[in-house]
This record gives sequence, structure tokens and C-alpha cells, in this order.
Amino acid sequence: MILETQRLILDTWQSADWTAFRPIATDVEVMRYITGGVPWSDEQIRSFVDRQIELYRTQGFCRWKLLEKLDRNLIGFCGVGFWHDTKEPEIGWWLARPCWGRGLATEAAVPALRDAFERVGLSRIVSIAMPGNIASTRIMQKLGLEFDSEFENEGVRLVKYAIERAQYLGPDGN
Repeated sequence: MILETQRLILDTWQSADWTAFRPIATDVEVMRYITGGVPWSDEQIRSFVDRQIELYRTQGFCRWKLLEKLDRNLIGFCGVGFWHDTKEPEIGWWLARPCWGRGLATEAAVPALRDAFERVGLSRIVSIAMPGNIASTRIMQKLGLEFDSEFENEGVRLVKYAIERAQYLGPDGN
């Protein structure tokens, strides 16, 4: 299955994709609001890709790999997964630094959220970020997610935004 936007292709992962994802997951600026700037190891990158493959196989959703339509280069991911060990579906995104500020995360998140509610049938989706990650919290708000809570995980302050399926689909379910 593939989702498309004007500029992007949201596709499922293949095991070999970890090498194309490596430059993103090892960029300290990309990782600033994820790990405090610590790059992921090759093992962490492979594990992430394998988890997305398995998640799509078993649950029907994943954090889709993002490809630019023009050149088919992998520029990040966007979609629903599970945050750490929680069972609450969480939408998230990472983009390669040259892609920041172009509206691509929002462009990808719109069909990813729609797919999670409409095709997959999830009832509630959250999104989690560091409070300082203003770009991500703005995307959450653009998608219709509302502030849910502030909490701490491993000494890091985080905010959670959420949206219910009925809230997303509207009163008539469309």
C-alpha cells in the first residue's frame, strides 16, 4: 500500500531501507528533540525499520517512509506507531534537515492520520514532543490534535496532544 500527496510518496519499509535512513537518524540536529542530539547506532536504525515492517504486517499501520516524488529519495518518515512501550497509537515524523520548513511533515501527516482513522479504524491517536519542539507542536495543532497533558519520561519533559476518531471524522462520521 502507498499513500501519495502532491510532493510525497508514503510507502512501506523494506529491510534494506535502513541504509538510506541512516543519514537522517545520525544527524545530531534531526535527533535534537528525539534523543537530545545523540545519533542512533546502525543497530537502532535497523531495529526501527524492522519494527515498522512488523507493525504494518500485524497492525496495518506504520511510520511510513517518506520519498520525494521527483527523485524518490528517502527524506524521513511520518505515520503512526507506538511511543516506547505504550499501547497508545502515536503519530510522529522525522525529516532530513534540508527538508525542514517546506511544509512536508504536515503534508505527509494529513494522509497518514486520515488512513489511521479511516482505513485502519483507530479510535484515538496521540502525538508526543518536547515542549521546545515548536515545529512539531504546530503540526499537531494543524492536524486538529489538542493538548492532552505534560509529563516526564527519563528526566525529559514532554507534551502529549491527542485526537479522537469521532473528533477527526466529525459528527456524521465523515
